[in-house]
Amino acid sequence: MNRFLCSLATVAILATTGGVALAYNHSLAKVENISTHRSAAKDKQKEVKNEKEEKLNQELPKGVKPSDWDLLLVNKTHPLPKNYKADLGTIGNYKLNKKVIPHYEALAKAAKKAGNPLVIVSSYRSPDYQEKIYQQQIDNYIKEGKSKQEAKKETADYMTKPGTSEHHTGLALDVLGADYYEDGGTLEEKFAHTKSGKWLNDHCAEYGFIIRYPKAKEKITAIQYEPWHLRYVGKENAEYIMKHHLCLEEYIDELKEAGR
Repeated sequence: MNRFLCSLATVAILATTGGVALAYNHSLAKVENISTHRSAAKDKQKEVKNEKEEKLNQELPKGVKPSDWDLLLVNKTHPLPKNYKADLGTIGNYKLNKKVIPHYEALAKAAKKAGNPLVIVSSYRSPDYQEKIYQQQIDNYIKEGKSKQEAKKETADYMTKPGTSEHHTGLALDVLGADYYEDGGTLEEKFAHTKSGKWLNDHCAEYGFIIRYPKAKEKITAIQYEPWHLRYVGKENAEYIMKHHLCLEEYIDELKEAGR
């Protein structure tokens, strides 16, 4: 009888052990399956990333890097580097980066030949001067009857705080059509609808410039549409940016995605 009970106990233990082993093997297989799935997913993501990187590198201008001097990004989240010093030259009463001047002169000459003479209304600004005109704009809005908070907000929509303005780089300038300017035209969106404004938008890239703050990109640039604000980035970069309807921030992101 005892021998029979021992046999039953042995069978029960073996059955239990076998069940545990079976459950363990099942769990192990499940973990291995999950691990294999995750590994395959990572491989797929890597493959997609590599394909995207390869495709971007085929489309983007060759040899261009985000660190190139003419692609310096300055905005509200990327202040001017503390050690930055603009290498300035003069053009009329204004200052620009020496390397940029001949390109703007070529642009201005072409515009004049096409019957759309241009006039510079602003170019390089020091951080101190930016502080002065920034505060002046706030004061002007307050004089118009706006609250201090409203004045600051509207100023920030079209101007950047000292240290975050592209005008500190010597690579940017504000231009208007000469006829439009002489008739009292100012830095307003309606300039885009003038003959000279349309010509500028269509041809600036041929000389290495972009409309730095394009329409419908305000959420990215944090600046309202400015059809008068030119930024030098080099011809190849400018043509790519304008052709693909990008802002500078998006272009630099593409370069980084391409592993540049």
